[in-house]
Amino acid sequence: MFFNRIGQLFTILFFGFMVLCGSVKADETDLVNVQPALWQVKRGDGTVYLLGSFHLLPKNYQWFDGIISQSFNRAQELVMEAKMTPEATAAIQGMVIQNAFFKPQDNLQNYLDDVHYDKMLKQAKNLMGMDEETARKMKPWFMALQISIISIMSSGMDPDSGVDRYLEDLARKSAKTISGLETPEQSMNALIKHPMSVQAALLADTLDKLDDFMSYINNYLEAWASGDGDRMVKTMVEDMAEQPEMYDAMLVSRNKNWLPAIERYINGGRTIFIVVGAAHLVGQDGIVKMLEARGYRVDKIQ
Repeated sequence: MFFNRIGQLFTILFFGFMVLCGSVKADETDLVNVQPALWQVKRGDGTVYLLGSFHLLPKNYQWFDGIISQSFNRAQELVMEAKMTPEATAAIQGMVIQNAFFKPQDNLQNYLDDVHYDKMLKQAKNLMGMDEETARKMKPWFMALQISIISIMSSGMDPDSGVDRYLEDLARKSAKTISGLETPEQSMNALIKHPMSVQAALLADTLDKLDDFMSYINNYLEAWASGDGDRMVKTMVEDMAEQPEMYDAMLVSRNKNWLPAIERYINGGRTIFIVVGAAHLVGQDGIVKMLEARGYRVDKIQ
């Protein structure tokens, strides 16, 4: 699914569309206590915690307690995938405007087969009230984003309850330093710079999975909530790996780019709390394995 691939960028873009689409309504009763995976790396006086995030959550999920809250409270700095600033928000909005629509001589129908084009038109009309003339102007990544956002809103998922947003708010209140492993613009480029064939495959995959949307949502949530690395690989990473170009750009290449900064944090003599999408941490191409390959001991403490 689309939201599983783009991680925190989905959350960043989500807020822009929330203004147009309204608020998420989620059931706050029947609190669900979950235990997502948390790792620890020590080197000298330095300690780095690695938390696998789920970027949007139901409001009734309770995960910030026990060892996660204790570890976060010890940390002097919160490191996220990307730190949003007003300037970055404006830059992202500009990138969306420049890259979301085809030029007049091109259109979405040129990149989808008839079956998926018809599916796209149906979802554009049913979910967004969009006519064909408007829908065909949108590039595949942008159409997939809009369809996913509307579907997620109706499922009760909430970016305000997501791990990243929650920790960022806590860090600001406690005057912790907040940093990013990449810029929001870099996150955005990892999505929008793909060839049309790759974007079209992403849109087709999103359309194909809409009929069983809640099943995919629940599988992702249950895997994350369990803290079981093998289960996360099966549900999150293997799904991404079905599209090799997207998998490399959105996960493997970013992990490799982040690794030097993570190593500097480990060797920096301070206590750092790093939160990235759970799929970035697990599996053979995950950050945990990359660190272990470089000689670090990485302990799973939850």
